[in-house]
Amino acid sequence: MNERTAAVLEHVSDEETLELARALVRIPSPTGKEGRQIAEFMHGWLADNGLNAGMQEIQSDRINVWARVDGAKPGKRILFNGHMDTKPFDDMVIDPLGAEVRDGKLWGRGACDMKSAVAGAMIATRAVARAGIPLAGSMIFGSEVGEEGGGWRLVDLVDGPAQCDAVVCCEPTDMQLHLGARGGFPIIVTVKGLATHTGTAYKGINAIQKMSKVITAMYELPCWQVDDPVWGRSPINSMEIHGGGKVTASVPDECVTTFDIRLNPNLPPEKLQADIDGLFERLRKEDPQLDVSYKFRSFGGGTGISFTGGRPASDMPPDHPLIQATADAAEDVMGTRPKLQGFPGGCSMGVLRRRDGTEGVIFGPGNLEQAHSVDEWIEVDQIGKAAKVYAALAVRLLASNP
Repeated sequence: MNERTAAVLEHVSDEETLELARALVRIPSPTGKEGRQIAEFMHGWLADNGLNAGMQEIQSDRINVWARVDGAKPGKRILFNGHMDTKPFDDMVIDPLGAEVRDGKLWGRGACDMKSAVAGAMIATRAVARAGIPLAGSMIFGSEVGEEGGGWRLVDLVDGPAQCDAVVCCEPTDMQLHLGARGGFPIIVTVKGLATHTGTAYKGINAIQKMSKVITAMYELPCWQVDDPVWGRSPINSMEIHGGGKVTASVPDECVTTFDIRLNPNLPPEKLQADIDGLFERLRKEDPQLDVSYKFRSFGGGTGISFTGGRPASDMPPDHPLIQATADAAEDVMGTRPKLQGFPGGCSMGVLRRRDGTEGVIFGPGNLEQAHSVDEWIEVDQIGKAAKVYAALAVRLLASNP
């Protein structure tokens, strides 16, 4: 660890980072209904700590927050990003706003995804400002509403006060280094049948029965078995199914299944689309009564970011300077070099890289398995470490030569 890194880490406190994370968890901010309280608290903390900070109003009760530390010399603009919204918490089995610390864990909605990381980035931004190390370029903190399905307002932030050349996405990676985010292939499959009275069911065409064969065949596609040493296997998930129920004692004449499919870099959407088209053609030939089709499901919505169709994975080469700098910073703080992996879901890094080629990396505290769960938690030990890694990374990327 060099002197400049050591100097900035003197301004990062594990205890203060934890308490800031707890304060954020205590403020409800479900996606699409974030409210002003969370943004005003974050902005107030940043401004009170002497940072150049501001708020970007999306709606009267939905506000993005930013802060920046600008160097005296020109250079790269690095955005440390984490969304402030969370999943809803009606079904949780713990107090979602309790922010209880127990068994070495912080519990509550957003503790893992991703208010602890947001707290770490806020603390790191202040640490870089307080350390007074000469910079070439800018360290930017940016937190948006709507990431969890409430409108994706990241674009407003990066096209406005958080314009950047590279992004450090602070999503939960269990303190490992993720090279990019999976793509997606969200489709809605529809099977049409023929309704008739249950008493003469053999004269109808049961859409649910036909759909069961389609789902099984989808899961048997060979592409799901291709294992990548960094990314693992591309996952397929039949997420929702609806069929029948229009009238009682009747053979269902329609069944609809929503698939949430994620794509590794080795499975481009064009390849999967060809596989599915070929599969459905074969199934129709095998069963002339099968009427199956699919369409793409749109998501994102609002006037932020929306998607329709398949989208490829977004990754960075392992030897890219940003990847290596992140690994070096993590090793400085943790004593071990993080593993290179791929992020299982979507995130800001993937969005920006697909949109305009923005360099990016994904690194943050918490395990994605705990995100969105009914008893969401994060290991306390990782929260302070993440703040230190972000501060150390900013110094590596931006510290100016004398």
